[in-house]
Amino acid sequence: MGDQGESFADLAHRLVQALDAWVTCVGEPTAEGKPTRKALVKALETERATPVWQSRKRIDEALLSYWLKGRNQLLPGTKHNRLPSKEDCEAIARALREKAPENAQRLPKIGWEIAELARSLQDTGGPGWRNRVLTSVIAQPAEPVEPNETAEPAEVAKPAAHAEPVDAAKSAEPVEPARAAEAVEVGEQKTGKRRGKNGRIWAGAATAAGVAGTIAVFVWLGGEEPSSVSTKPDGSATSAQGADVAKPGPATSTESGSVEGNHRCGKPRSAGAVSWTPCTLLAADGTMSFLVQLTNTSGTPVTVKAKLAYVQAAVEQTCPDPWGALMKVTVPAKATKTSPLNACTASLTSGQAFQSRAWVVPDDTAQWGYREHSPTLHVQDDGTPVWADEV
Repeated sequence: MGDQGESFADLAHRLVQALDAWVTCVGEPTAEGKPTRKALVKALETERATPVWQSRKRIDEALLSYWLKGRNQLLPGTKHNRLPSKEDCEAIARALREKAPENAQRLPKIGWEIAELARSLQDTGGPGWRNRVLTSVIAQPAEPVEPNETAEPAEVAKPAAHAEPVDAAKSAEPVEPARAAEAVEVGEQKTGKRRGKNGRIWAGAATAAGVAGTIAVFVWLGGEEPSSVSTKPDGSATSAQGADVAKPGPATSTESGSVEGNHRCGKPRSAGAVSWTPCTLLAADGTMSFLVQLTNTSGTPVTVKAKLAYVQAAVEQTCPDPWGALMKVTVPAKATKTSPLNACTASLTSGQAFQSRAWVVPDDTAQWGYREHSPTLHVQDDGTPVWADEV
């Protein structure tokens, strides 16, 4: 990790991904009271009162809340507390072992990754490296690839040398099942709100990178764009990708390149040098394709692992294999690839809502990281499909 050929931007991508994975691993069980934050901190303090653990650094509720900001703790101008170390994560894992055993098993590996990436970023970036991490996570324009380059099914990748053995079936599962409220919230944020995952406005970055840089960082790191729809001079609507969304579009092939037709895509996320986003495409025949679009921002081919599912009426539905379990995809340099239209499909159902759900992680990562959703497609009682931004 962090060899001489890895750039500051690549390391920064991986650090924010690890911090998001930490939030998922610790935040979800504590949000469900398994255990609560107060109970978790109390267990940590009880352990620390014993002679064998007295030398361990204290983790109080304020520090735990700070770590649960995820990548937001790296915002320029934010007070810099220490990042969670491997020792911190091992202690929290012991406290989670009874009520969240799977999370407890994953957490030390995440802590090791955060510590190693932070060390490499400090060596590469020098003093002030934390203020530069978020401004370096900016996607570059993608170039089209040849249509004959398609993703191939993959064998389950072996964990890296430092990772603990992971069961192949478990490695293809999400970190935790999504809560229904969260799934709906992702797709139904209203136009004009520029807020991050925790509802905080991305303000401080403006002074660090200028207005143009701030917008790019905001969009890349998961902030809501003002709208996924723009308006033509005649008043008709077009998507951000330029496709007509006033009527259902044709089901064009998306094995390579960008999504076309009547569709919506979610917030961009990063898996190393690959920017990815889940998309839902509505065809003229009333079927939906649930997709994931992958863009390689680097100058060399990058391989990632991807998994697709979709949410129907706030319930997760599994996509067929291989995309529903684990798909290894190599994205050429400065290129975009999208999963095939027939990889995961469903028909419209009156009175229900749909959205894509995807996970993408670097090829050498043993666990799935943070999931992301496409905007919601609502199917009215009369069968009319309406996107969340059109409601």
